Amino acid sequence: MKGSPLPRPTTHRSARSLSAGVAACAVALALASSAAPALAGPGAPPAGSGAALLPPAAPGTAGPAGPQDHHLPGVPGTRPAAQQAAVTATWATIPAYPTRIEDNVVGNDGGTLYSVAGYAGTSRTSAMYSYTPGGAWKPRASIPVSTVNGSGAFMGGRFYVTDGWGPDGSPSAALNVYDPGTDTWTAGASTPAPVAAAGTAVLDGALYTVGGCTGTGCTTTNAVSAYDSATGTWSRKASYPVKAAYVACAGLAGRVYCAGGNTGTSQLTSTYAYEPGRDKWSSVAALPEDLSASGYAAVGGRLYVQGGFAGNGLTVTDRGYAYDPATDTWSTLPAAVAPAARGGSASGGSAFYVIGGRPTLDPATIGNTSQVLTTG
Repeated sequence: MKGSPLPRPTTHRSARSLSAGVAACAVALALASSAAPALAGPGAPPAGSGAALLPPAAPGTAGPAGPQDHHLPGVPGTRPAAQQAAVTATWATIPAYPTRIEDNVVGNDGGTLYSVAGYAGTSRTSAMYSYTPGGAWKPRASIPVSTVNGSGAFMGGRFYVTDGWGPDGSPSAALNVYDPGTDTWTAGASTPAPVAAAGTAVLDGALYTVGGCTGTGCTTTNAVSAYDSATGTWSRKASYPVKAAYVACAGLAGRVYCAGGNTGTSQLTSTYAYEPGRDKWSSVAALPEDLSASGYAAVGGRLYVQGGFAGNGLTVTDRGYAYDPATDTWSTLPAAVAPAARGGSASGGSAFYVIGGRPTLDPATIGNTSQVLTTG
């Protein structure tokens, strides 16, 4: 079955055009005949009777879609999904985010959660808020350059945020660095290859961006870049095995692991591991189902992948899985409090957070639900 193309982002010059763009760059899931939705940009509306993943959140349908699809389950040369017992953990809600939000960048610093930028339901936002368990969301300094579906994480006590669709609708090359101690942002080295909706991971003091969308639309790429926080420089790494956006990544045990995603025409279950010393990707056990635009993070030595677009990109799920690199197996996570796609996510200790996102394909349902999964 053919999958839906990736939705295109808009120039974001008005709430209406942004909404159409986001829907365009996520997955313009058109349920007409056998075709599935497409990827789109921030806030874009559905492009069909069932479309929902637009501009910043773009899924598509699973199934063969050209030579790159050799990684799909059941096709020679790939590993089937191996599963273990379900992970013992509990989901709960925390105070709702101050605004509706999706495609936000979330990070955790010493137990305090930060969420910045994204698409606020009707327009893009540069606002940032922080949350400490047991407290409430508090406003922090806004990011200088708003971004939708950017990449970011804390390294060495600083919040590094880059990429994502900028105000003009194209991926932004800006790198902004936040210091929680002074509540200020400073400019870092611009990325040489800006993208949006890339997978993000931190490993050994470096921020990796994997795949994503290029241009004002969502043309998928397999480019991999890494920012070294010690030297303040960017470098290109071995290309990801497939051109895809909305993949879920994490740095674990000396490697970067990435799973799922969307090629623009198909949803993925493939999972790969990157070895920095060899600058090489290799395949590992596949996800149990196709997922894209999921919440994800490294939690307790595992890659957690929760929610997102599923079922060939035609639904938003509350299901999740945890990958253990030590055994090359996936375990089932408890169902989330609410389904969510394109929400921001991060981990802190034994806690895994998913902030915002949409519970259905319809961008009108973008919400402010904040969820936490506690393990151990």
